[in-house]
Formats: sequence, C-alpha cells, structure tokens
Amino acid sequence: MSTATTSRPAAENRAVLRRVVTAGGVGTLIEYFDYASYSYLATTMATVFFPTEDRSVALLSTFAVFALSFLVRPIGALLWGSLGDRLGRKRILATTILLMAGSTFAIGLIPGYASIGIAAPALLLLLRMTQSFSASGEYAGAGTFIAEYAPDRKRGLFTSMVPMSSAAGFLLASAMTTTLYSALSPAAMETWGWRVPFLLSGPLGLVGLYLRFRLEETPQYRRLVEAERAARPAPQRSKLADLPGMGKLLLIMALNAGGYYLLLGYVPTYLIEQVGMSEADSNLVVMIALVAYVAIIPVTASLSDRLGRKRILIAACALLILLSYPMMVALSFGGMVLTTSVLVLLLAMFSLNDAVFPAFFAEAFATRSRYLGFALPFNVGAVLFGGVAPYAATWLIAQTGNSHAPAFFLVAVAALSLIGVLLANETARKPLPEDRAS
Repeated sequence: MSTATTSRPAAENRAVLRRVVTAGGVGTLIEYFDYASYSYLATTMATVFFPTEDRSVALLSTFAVFALSFLVRPIGALLWGSLGDRLGRKRILATTILLMAGSTFAIGLIPGYASIGIAAPALLLLLRMTQSFSASGEYAGAGTFIAEYAPDRKRGLFTSMVPMSSAAGFLLASAMTTTLYSALSPAAMETWGWRVPFLLSGPLGLVGLYLRFRLEETPQYRRLVEAERAARPAPQRSKLADLPGMGKLLLIMALNAGGYYLLLGYVPTYLIEQVGMSEADSNLVVMIALVAYVAIIPVTASLSDRLGRKRILIAACALLILLSYPMMVALSFGGMVLTTSVLVLLLAMFSLNDAVFPAFFAEAFATRSRYLGFALPFNVGAVLFGGVAPYAATWLIAQTGNSHAPAFFLVAVAALSLIGVLLANETARKPLPEDRAS
C-alpha cells in the first residue's frame, strides 16, 4: 500500500477504500447521466428549442449550445481546482454534484420555443453553462480523491472507477432515452418525454450528496494541511507556476476529450441522421456498446499498472490513427449487429486512453497542486476538443458531403495526443509526489 494508507489496519484500509471508490464513482455516474441526457436527446431537443424550418440548422444550433457551454469550463477548473487544493477535495465534490443536479433539474422545466420563443434556447444555454461549470470540478476531483487513497501499484485500476462511472452515466442516459423513444410517440417525446431524465437528476443528486458527505478527507491531503499549519497560519494556495508539463497533458487530452464526445455523445445522432436508424435503435446500439465499454475499462487500467501508462496511451493513439476511417465506413453500413460490433471495437481502442489518463494526470502533480493540475488540462482540453466534437462532425459532413468525415476529427486528435504521450514521462507504480511541506 502507499504511504497514504499504511497508518491504518489493512481491513480498515480496504473498507475505507471501498467507500471512497463507491462515493466517487456513484457521484460521477450521476453527474454524467445528467450531462449525457442532453446528447442522447439532441434530435428531439432540436425540435423543442429551435425553429424547425431547416433541420440541419436546428441540429447545428443544438450542438452549438453544447459547444458554447464548454467555454466556462476553464474558469470552473481554476475555481474548483484552487478551492479543492486549498479547502479539501470533499467539500468541492459535494458542491459540484449539488450544482449539477440543480441545473439539470431546471432544464427539465424550461418551456419550448413554441411557448416562449428565443428565451427558450437562451435559458437552455444558461443552464448548460451551469452544468459545465459544475462538471469542470467533478471528474478531476473524483480522480484526485481516489488516487490519493489508492495503493501505488493499483492506482490505475482504482482511478479507472471514474471513467467507468462516467461511461455508466452515459449508459444510464442511453437506457433511459431508449426506453422513452420505444414507449412514447414523437409527439409525446416533444411534449413531455424528453423532460423525464432531467427531472430525475434532482433525487439522484441528493443520493450522491449523501454518499460524499460520509467520506473523510484524503490522508495525503490531511498530512499536508497539518504540516503547513504547523509552519504557517493557513494552508497555501495552489499556483499555476507549480504546474509543470501542462502542455503535454493538454495534448494527451485532445484524444480523450475529442474521442469521448464524438464516440459517446455524437454517435447516436450520427446513426439517426446518417445511417438512417430510428431513435430507439440507435440508442439501443449505444447502450449495448456502453455495457461492453464499462467492462473493458478496468481491464485496460490494470494493464497500465503492469505495463506502464505510456505504452497503453501510445497504443490508443496508434490504433485510432490507423483504424478510425475504416471503422467509420463500417459503422455507416447499418444493421444492429454490425453497428454494435464496430462501436464496441472503437470504444475498446478508446479505452486505452480513457481508462489510463486519470491515474496519469494525478501522478503528474504534488498534493498541493494536484486538483488544479488535473482540472486545468482536463477542462481546457474539453473546450478545445470535446465540446466542439459533435459540431465539428456535423460540419465536416455538411462541408464534404462525406458521411465518414467525422473520422478525420478522430484521427487529428489522436495524432495530437500521440505527441503529448511521447514527450511525457512514465509515472506508473510510483508513490504520488508530495510537497516538501508534507
């Protein structure tokens, strides 16, 4: 076990670690269920919130709201990261889940364009920005929290609970929207059906809040604060100057952010608009693929504990550079079995990045700057490569007339990520860096 946990008896350590992983995972699942619901309901929300004279314009407007909401994420990263390093991980994780649940619940109450005109998309954008502001502190905080409890030689496995939970949030959203599209008529979906996942976020958020309030602050962070208080009147602030190597991590995030929102967020729309699947069938494909993806993530993460983070991250980049276009061609053939199989393969390749980077980012920074150091490249990458992914994919198809064109975006972000990985140092199986004060 790492030095963060050796002071407790082994049985107690295991019990605490289970609670940490459960609370971190369930909270992330709830936040990403809230976040994913918008993506999976995009075709309906385009009709509800925008004029429908031009279908392409309405869909692009829906994804433009998705992309614009990401602009606040670097601001949120600076705020939540700094506060998380100064006040502790637990408080910030409780705050972010409460903010996410409230803003998502409010989206479910907005009247449509037919009722209040331009105020409808304006309110939607405002609440989507609030969601993004909350999400900017969630993933990095959960990854940091679990990493500071995890054993050194299994940190990749334990921190993979965060991407597993975010994928499970997408899975839950996919299952919900599949059920709604199957059970309700298009008119019912546009009238009230689309609201159901958003309104559920209220009680789900309270569950996540309860689980997180039951946790203690991480031992590594407590030791740091106690040492600083012995020498100074107050804990120090994390500073941007204390964050080396941010450019490399931002490049690594290119694939994670771009691939995540293309493969998990945009694909249902792609299958509907380009392949000709029904809403129910497209969401069923994604739901089955996500079940497989959730199972694949811990396997990939365990490989990074054994073989090193860099090797696995390099494999992700190389495979997606080489195979994205032929996979997108195969995806466009249609058919439930083929489409599902291709999407599972794409997600398996992507998992080589997604399952590994939380541990890799947490291992790059000392305790005092870890939350901020994780949050900044994660959220700046989300702005530059993630929020624009659905819009870029739709725009590429419109401009080229090639329904396989989204693959070009995936290849580009994989190439950028490969540069970052090659420049970075290996971090696996080593103790987390600690500040001198600790």
